[in-house]
Amino acid sequence: MVNLIFYFLDYLIILPAAFMCVLPVLSHSRIKPAILLPSMSAGTVIFSFMLAFVRYKLVPNPNIPLAVFLVFALLFFFFTFDVKIFKLWYIFISVVSVMSFGGLSTFIIDAMLDHSIELIIELAVKWGVSLLFFLFEFLYLTKLRWLVDNENISTVWRFIWLIPMIIAAANMLMIPENNANVRVGKVFQLYIIIEILFAAFYVIFLIMLYRIAKAINDKAESEHNAQLLGLQAAQYDNLKKYLDSTSRLRHDFVYMAKTAQTLAANGETEQLRQLLSDYGSSIDATSAPAFYCDNKALNAITDYYVNDARRKGIKLTAKLNVARDIVISDYELCSIVGNVLDNAVAAAEKAAEPNSEILFVADTKKNGDLYIAVSNPYSGEIKEKGGKFSSTKAGGHGIGLESIRAIVQKNNGYCNFRYDKKKFYSEIMLRQG
Repeated sequence: MVNLIFYFLDYLIILPAAFMCVLPVLSHSRIKPAILLPSMSAGTVIFSFMLAFVRYKLVPNPNIPLAVFLVFALLFFFFTFDVKIFKLWYIFISVVSVMSFGGLSTFIIDAMLDHSIELIIELAVKWGVSLLFFLFEFLYLTKLRWLVDNENISTVWRFIWLIPMIIAAANMLMIPENNANVRVGKVFQLYIIIEILFAAFYVIFLIMLYRIAKAINDKAESEHNAQLLGLQAAQYDNLKKYLDSTSRLRHDFVYMAKTAQTLAANGETEQLRQLLSDYGSSIDATSAPAFYCDNKALNAITDYYVNDARRKGIKLTAKLNVARDIVISDYELCSIVGNVLDNAVAAAEKAAEPNSEILFVADTKKNGDLYIAVSNPYSGEIKEKGGKFSSTKAGGHGIGLESIRAIVQKNNGYCNFRYDKKKFYSEIMLRQG
C-alpha cells in the first residue's frame, strides 16, 4: 500500500506539468477555462491513480504507462487549443524537458541515500525541482503568452523545440545504470553541476528568445508606424495644398465676378464664356483630399492604396464606416489592411481585366466589433493546402495572410479567405474585448 501511495504521488507531478502546458495558451482554448481547468485537474488526479495502480499491479517499469499517457495528453493538447501545432509542440517538449530535471534528481538521490528513507526524499526533491520551474513559468507567464501571440515566424517554431528536446534527452542519458557509479569520486558533485548548468542554460535561452522576438517585433512596429506617419503627413500636405488653393480661388472670385459683370454689360459673350470656362477648370483641378472614415490611420492607408491602384489602372472602391477608436492598435490595423489591399492590388493588376475593380468594406458594429471585407479579381491558379495559401507575390495572395491570421487570433477574432472562379474574398472580424 505504501508503494501504491508513493507511485500515485510520483505520477501526480503530471498536474503542475499540465498547468505549465496550458497556462501560456489558455486564451486560445476551444473549451471555456472555467470548465477546462477543473476538468483537467480532476482528470489528471484520476489518471495519476490509474497509472500508479497499473504500475503497482502489472508493470514495474514506470516509464511504460507514463509514455502511453503522454501520447494521449499530447493529442488532447493539440485538439484543445487553437494555436499552431509547432508552438504547442514546443510548449509540450519544454515542459517534458523541465520535468526531466526533477526525474533525474530522484535517480541521483536514490543512488546516494539509504533505501529506508529515499522514498520521501525522492518525492520532496522531484516536487521541489518541478515546482521551482512552475514558479519561474508563473512569474514569466506574461512574456510566454506574448511569445505565443506575437512570434509568428514559422521557421523559429519549427526548430527551437530541438533545444528542450536535447536537454530532455541529455537528462535521460544521464540516468545512472549502476548506483555505485554515482558514489565514485566526485561524480555526484559533477551531476549536480551539470544539472544546474543545463537548467541555467534553458532559462537564459528562454529569456533571450523573448528579448530577440520582442526586439524584432518592436522594429517591425516602428517601421509600420513610420510608414503610417508618412502617409498621414502626405494627407496633411494634400489638405494644406487644398486649403491654400481654395483660399486663392475665393480671393480671385471677386475679380472674376467683376470682370464677368463688365463683359456681360458690354455684350462680350464669347469672352465671358471663355472666362467662366477657365475659372471652372481651375476649380476642377483643385480637388479635396479623400476622406473615408474618422479613423486617421485607416483613412491614410486606404488613401495610399486607392491612389496606388489608380496609378495601375485599377478602381479601388472603399466604403468605410469605422470609428476613431477601435478594438486594435493602429499598427495591427494597418498590418491587416495593408497586407489585404497589397495582395488585392497585386492580384488585380495581374488579372488585367477590363474595368477591374477592388471592393474594400470596413464597418464598426454597434457592439464595437470591427468587420473588414475585400474582394478582388485574380487570374491564374491559387495554390491552397489545408486552408493555407502558398506565398507567391506573382499570384497576389499568400503574402501576409499568415500574419493576418496571427493578429486576428491574438485579438480573439475570425478570418476567412476564399475564392471562386473570378474573385478572391478576404473576410475579417475583430471582436471587442
